[in-house]
Amino acid sequence: MISVSESDTNSETINNIKMKKVFTLLMIMCVVGMIQAQDNDQMKTLFSRTNKNGHISHGGYGAFSVGYTQIDKQDAILIGGQFAWIANHSFALGLAGRGFFNSLDKNYNYDDPGAYSLAGGYGGLLLEPIIMPKFPVHISVPILLGVGGVAATHRDKWDNYQNNNNYYYDNDVFLVFEPGIDIEFNIVKFFRVALGGSYRLTNGVDLRYKYIDANNIEQQKVIAKDALDAFNLNLSLKFGWF
Repeated sequence: MISVSESDTNSETINNIKMKKVFTLLMIMCVVGMIQAQDNDQMKTLFSRTNKNGHISHGGYGAFSVGYTQIDKQDAILIGGQFAWIANHSFALGLAGRGFFNSLDKNYNYDDPGAYSLAGGYGGLLLEPIIMPKFPVHISVPILLGVGGVAATHRDKWDNYQNNNNYYYDNDVFLVFEPGIDIEFNIVKFFRVALGGSYRLTNGVDLRYKYIDANNIEQQKVIAKDALDAFNLNLSLKFGWF
């Protein structure tokens, strides 16, 4: 006997709301970019030769980040890193990755085989326009395009871990698009602090967490397709040549 728990939320309405949020965020990015536009006779590009020797100015950085988000409507931690090449101080191109896990509630029931958590990660290409980079406080617009994986698991206490046959693991892969906007602070020449937010939009996940209840009957919980779609708050520490 299998009992399936389905969400009553209209998925089409939710997806429309989320797409509107992403569209609004992208419009804000465009407006910010237009603010710094100048009416010059000569077109300026990201890779124009601007330094004293007439060559492209090169730089790069590595960063560690920590953040807050929600996964499956539960509080979750984001931990990540990135490294990138910087052209002419104004555009970074690199790779970024994030790891996440939820079920941070201190009242989490470790003994209930039906209680599950989601953990995983994602990463990929990082595109990051940097607006007015030489100002002590400025804006960057990081955009991550990539792929990730997530697993639905039962969480045992670390000091009492055991291979319990009363639950089963499920996992899935997903595509991710994560645009964001950061406020950056130039602390010293080689160190910046960035505070910002982003929105993680995926193509959806297909996860079913199965377990054996107290009556020795197999049950399963269907996890929402959009369980990973959410806003993020991030703090990043950046070290490099900017």
